[in-house]
Amino acid sequence: LASGFLPTARCCLVVLLPIHSRLAADRPMTPDDFPIAGRRSFLSRLVTIFAALGLVAPVSAHARENAARQADEPWMTRLKGKHRVLFHSHVATDGIALRWAQTFLDTQKSAYGLTDTDSSVVVGLNGRAIGLVFDDAMWSKYPIGETLQMPASRNANADLVAQLVARGTVILVCNNSLRAAGQRFLPESQRNDAALRTAFSEEARAHLLPGVEITPAMVVTLQQAQDRGCRYVYGGN
Repeated sequence: LASGFLPTARCCLVVLLPIHSRLAADRPMTPDDFPIAGRRSFLSRLVTIFAALGLVAPVSAHARENAARQADEPWMTRLKGKHRVLFHSHVATDGIALRWAQTFLDTQKSAYGLTDTDSSVVVGLNGRAIGLVFDDAMWSKYPIGETLQMPASRNANADLVAQLVARGTVILVCNNSLRAAGQRFLPESQRNDAALRTAFSEEARAHLLPGVEITPAMVVTLQQAQDRGCRYVYGGN
């Protein structure tokens, strides 16, 4: 590698170094001898020459696009509407993030004559807010309502979630929050039991309302949704 590379490197330097040959002849060069614009031009030419010699593989826009597409999660491919919005909450607040998603779609239709397919609506839930999309079995078995300050043995938002999913709304819950769910939703006397916390997390995954999807980390999902054109709206207190 060394024997093959060094002659090529010397060829590059022969092309570039004459720019400052006079300075080099008089005294050692310092960074002050290269103005900012000059240094940028110097580096640009160096990269160009290296690329031409096959020492640097240029990254095309097509390659970058393919890499981004490979990183897409299934829910991202459904963001096709002209009007895109993300309602996010980490606290329940009586399900306001879900209700605002409904209000957004209803208003777009009634006031502006748009259809649901004209909009892409995402609801992102993490923290305690994930309890909003547990099914009735979880609400009746565990103190979900009490934890969310919405005392009940049934999930009052279950029908709304079903309606939103049917209208094309993407509803996402954070995997990290699911893993930590036992620390929030188990009876307080059981929250220090690691086995019970793990069991609760698995049970919660199996009892999400139909159509709800899991993402690895909501903090990343928020960035991904906004990168894809969703306006961010916080539905919390």
